[in-house]
Amino acid sequence: MIGLFKASNTHKPVARAIHKFNQSSTAKWVPVNKSFITLTKIILRAASERLSLVQLAITLRCVTHQGYRHLLLVNDAQDLQIAAIGQTEEFIISAQDSIGAPFANFKAEAAYSLPIDFKPPLGNIQRLGYLVAQSRPGCSIKREQVIKDLALVADEIVRTIGRYQTRYRAIHVYGDQSYWIGNSKALRLLDQQMDLLAKGNLPVLVRADKGTGKVIAARSLHCLGRPELAPFIESDCTEWEQGNAASILQSLHSFANGGTLFLRNLDALSPGDFQHLHEFWRQASQAEFDGSYSLKLIVSLSRFDCALSKMQHHWLQHHARELHLPSLKERREDIRDLAQFFIGEFALGEGFDLTEDAWRLLESAPWQGNVEQLKQLIKKLVLMADGNLINAEELAPLLELH
Repeated sequence: MIGLFKASNTHKPVARAIHKFNQSSTAKWVPVNKSFITLTKIILRAASERLSLVQLAITLRCVTHQGYRHLLLVNDAQDLQIAAIGQTEEFIISAQDSIGAPFANFKAEAAYSLPIDFKPPLGNIQRLGYLVAQSRPGCSIKREQVIKDLALVADEIVRTIGRYQTRYRAIHVYGDQSYWIGNSKALRLLDQQMDLLAKGNLPVLVRADKGTGKVIAARSLHCLGRPELAPFIESDCTEWEQGNAASILQSLHSFANGGTLFLRNLDALSPGDFQHLHEFWRQASQAEFDGSYSLKLIVSLSRFDCALSKMQHHWLQHHARELHLPSLKERREDIRDLAQFFIGEFALGEGFDLTEDAWRLLESAPWQGNVEQLKQLIKKLVLMADGNLINAEELAPLLELH
């Protein structure tokens, strides 16, 4: 559902979009593609080295749907019937690159098996598969400790699946490509932080610079913490009529009750309007929707280090939990994935690419403007390329301009 309403006097829009999930909008088919497999292998290999395991793998129950292998995230019998139209198979992702059977030489006394369970905000737990491991001969780590450590690995894999589900919701629900791309450690740590913040009822302050994905973070927190039918309402405080915050907030609450209200650029509010927000939240946080869900409030600042009044700083410090988003400089492992994504968007199937020395130069750049800066650079490179490749000499002048 898309909605737009205006402030009474200046007719500035105070809510750009109203998104309400329905059953068809939920991403139930999560592709087990190259990106998913690569990220899962990174998680498994790191855990295998850390825990002194000779083998570590996951088995996932997948469905072949429209020619592609998918995880099916379902909540009811009707969806299980949908799964029956495809061919179900057990797919194994291993920490090793061996083409042989991963578990051919397993010894029962040294083996571990833990379930991989996925649970949406509402609905029943679904078993997606199992995490299977074997410790090295003579390993001194106690079995109980290994099981606890493997449970953390299983949790990280479930969070990864949740991130891919959010990615495909962004495509099908919001109608755009706004989702994080990459497999960096910074993004995996961010997944863990958001998983914890989504489960609480305190407001979340997204503190980050432009281009780091504040809207993506808000959507992800909503998907992780609210049921499928809950609305997600986004509003920009810079577009509010000054002195009209109380009525604006009440209107937004009527749409977002039981879901999420995301207020962007909170630092644009005057002291008086911020006081109205304080009073609004004091009441809204105690009101439940359908007896279970109260309003989820997410706010963001225009930039990471923006100045706040003493009252704003005090309220946020005592009533909100902060989420810091990594800059592109902190996500250098993702730069190649991001650039290749933008190349696919702008090159329109042409054989455009960068030489290896150009890729290394791209990955070492300072990137003060974050992802949007990289996107605009790739667009320029695609337009200026005479041949199929861009080398470091051609790239360097453009990096200086950005």
